[in-house]
Amino acid sequence: MLIEIKNDPYFISQRLKDIDQSYYLVFNVIKGKYEVHSSRQAGCSYCLTNPYEGLDERLIELTRQTRSENIKQLLAKIDEENAKLEQKNTQKMEELCQQNKY
Repeated sequence: MLIEIKNDPYFISQRLKDIDQSYYLVFNVIKGKYEVHSSRQAGCSYCLTNPYEGLDERLIELTRQTRSENIKQLLAKIDEENAKLEQKNTQKMEELCQQNKY
């Protein structure tokens, strides 16, 4: 069950509309989480789930970052993070191999 949130203490629901007029904020009772939905999406209005406790500026920033027009930047950031993790894991493996040599 979804409950649309039209008013909140930090005006998150109104600020989402500044990003895109089709956005609206709901509370998913089953999951116990806030979600952003879009009335323009065909088939399913779901956009994203708020990963943070409560409502604050972080949800606004996350919504901006994950917009479809930012896909290139988002994918580049993911690739960069994955490369860093891969390098870190490779270094750990090399260190473990060095420690196990007699």
